[in-house]
Amino acid sequence: MPDRLLRDRVAEAVRAADLLSDTGSVVSLAVEALSAACPHGVALAFTRRGDGGFGSVAASREGRLLRLESMPRPQAPVRWVVRLDKVPDWQQNRWIEPIGSGVHGKDYFLRVNPLPMMLMGDTRNPPDYGRIMLCRSGRMLAWLGLYVDGRRGFSESEQTQLARVAAELAAPLRLAAVLERSPAPPSLSPRQTEIMTRVSKGMTNKQIAKDLDISPATVKTLLERLFRISKARNRIALIQWWQGANLPDG
Repeated sequence: MPDRLLRDRVAEAVRAADLLSDTGSVVSLAVEALSAACPHGVALAFTRRGDGGFGSVAASREGRLLRLESMPRPQAPVRWVVRLDKVPDWQQNRWIEPIGSGVHGKDYFLRVNPLPMMLMGDTRNPPDYGRIMLCRSGRMLAWLGLYVDGRRGFSESEQTQLARVAAELAAPLRLAAVLERSPAPPSLSPRQTEIMTRVSKGMTNKQIAKDLDISPATVKTLLERLFRISKARNRIALIQWWQGANLPDG
């Protein structure tokens, strides 16, 4: 192999490695690619870290990337319709349309997961969507999907195009998720950890105080310090800081 060609191949390998180690870029590029295949919806992608928390996330509406800080968040954690560490075989590593496949109905977005409708700017009409869950040994590593107006759905050509694009994006997304490092866990005292464990279960200050046999005032003081450390504005954000953000599924 000529020296110049060899140097080019080495440079390409280095660039590829750099890109895959930058999970945020991989996720953003995947979203842009899916949007190009069907530009009239909202594309969403995210990775799942080894500790179970969610890592890089990107979204695009009608072909334009959304700023992460401007993305709406539901008031309560979203309940997943599948077990993330035991995804059914037929839903792994392939493009499916969950509503058409019977995974769940459109009322899921009205009762459980309003985020897709919030992203689309329509809180009355449930969307239709397709997605691919990138898994290894049954465990979800990354998620890539596209939401569209439920009254319109996907055309046959869009279904074919999206399935092809998702299949091509599967390998880089899965590898990027594996390479993504988990952030260092918050350094909390044993008492702070006890408080956060109970907050994550939805317990009130009075319930936490009774459970730990301390005063409600002490619970309030400990929580105030946790809010300062995490810079969270509410309990949901505090839980997300402690154990990872909750993102939508289907």
